[in-house]
Amino acid sequence: MTTRVKTSVQVISMVTAQRRRQQFSATAENAEIDWEFFSALRLPAEPLAYDEGLAVRRFGRPLKPGEIGCYASHFAVWQAFLDSPATQLIVFEDDVIVDWQAIQTLARQDLAAHGIDVLKLFATHPIDAKVVKYKLLSDHSHLLRLRGYTYGTQGYMLSKRAAQALIEHSKVMYMPVDWAMSRYWDYGLPNYASFPFPLFERQGQSSIEHSQSAPVSATPLSAAARFAWKLSDRMKRFRFDFATNDRSQFGPPSDAGQAFLTDASSGTR
Repeated sequence: MTTRVKTSVQVISMVTAQRRRQQFSATAENAEIDWEFFSALRLPAEPLAYDEGLAVRRFGRPLKPGEIGCYASHFAVWQAFLDSPATQLIVFEDDVIVDWQAIQTLARQDLAAHGIDVLKLFATHPIDAKVVKYKLLSDHSHLLRLRGYTYGTQGYMLSKRAAQALIEHSKVMYMPVDWAMSRYWDYGLPNYASFPFPLFERQGQSSIEHSQSAPVSATPLSAAARFAWKLSDRMKRFRFDFATNDRSQFGPPSDAGQAFLTDASSGTR
């Protein structure tokens, strides 16, 4: 029996960001897929809570208001997705320009059935990754397995299982949301990326107010505690990376044959 795929596409944006919303809408005029704006939040709502002390001990400084609002907004999108009839979720921030053809192809796929629960569609910094599947969508599109932190939440795709895992393991906010999402070793689901990325970020500050890091003073005790946590955390990540093997589901990487994700492999629309 073919699984029916229903993909929700949500664009996080402040209600007041009318110009940015107009810009995004203009670039999506020819999109052959439904999408909608999701009103960004400024403060967390239950069950999400911000722990400033933990942020200082583990992230190294308190989060700024924009970082808190960004985290709260993405967390709220995951919650709404779990309560919806959709089977998978695509999230964009409103400061991106999207390759809608690639997104439409991805939206037709049941990615979880292919072993992909978290698919990053963009990163703001260089990434540590390896190719696990050549020819993901076409001859020049590939699937990467991500290692360690991947910065940026401008675009990504989640299964229901991923959204549930993220909510369960990210209820306490003590680092920016892209850091929390990157911690696959915490919530137990490998992170992948489609490369080249099917979107890019406009220049300028996002309307959901990403903030730059600021140096803070640390006591010797807090610095030692952070170092010990980071060391333990890195070992946990290494154990997870060592224990998981992509070849069991994707086979050995080979730049041959047809694209992996095609209309023939998609669910009923």
